Amino acid sequence: MLSCAVTVDEDRLKWAHTEYQQGVSEFSIRLDSGDPDHYKRCGALLRALYRIKPITVVEFDPPLDEFDSLFAPVGVSYSDAEYALSLGRTFKLYHNEMMSFGYAYNVCTMYEENPVAISDAYIHTMCAYLSSSDNLSADSLYMVFKSLMLA
Repeated sequence: MLSCAVTVDEDRLKWAHTEYQQGVSEFSIRLDSGDPDHYKRCGALLRALYRIKPITVVEFDPPLDEFDSLFAPVGVSYSDAEYALSLGRTFKLYHNEMMSFGYAYNVCTMYEENPVAISDAYIHTMCAYLSSSDNLSADSLYMVFKSLMLA
């Protein structure tokens, strides 16, 4: 129904990788731990990605303001078309935050036996939270993952 092309700035991505490595090193030094757990690593990853904002351009085809969910392709329900449009609007508004949280969340779930499923509302709230501040600490973000996975 919708396709999306993103442009990622390679220099920003390299910068985010450096920030991630520094975040993991900080946990190692501060906690006297040579190997921070996956919650701390994912907190450092989320912080680096959402702050550096490696996605610079988002283009939808068709453009979101031209998409009419009443004329969805054959076999696609109106509710599915509306869901795709809603998700597209959220991604357009919060593309770096959504990508950052989604990526870090998926990495975190790789280490969990029974990962917690999260709702669209949770993702939207997390994106708004990340967007509201450009300097959240890796500590606070690792606690998000730890509390989420241990719920």
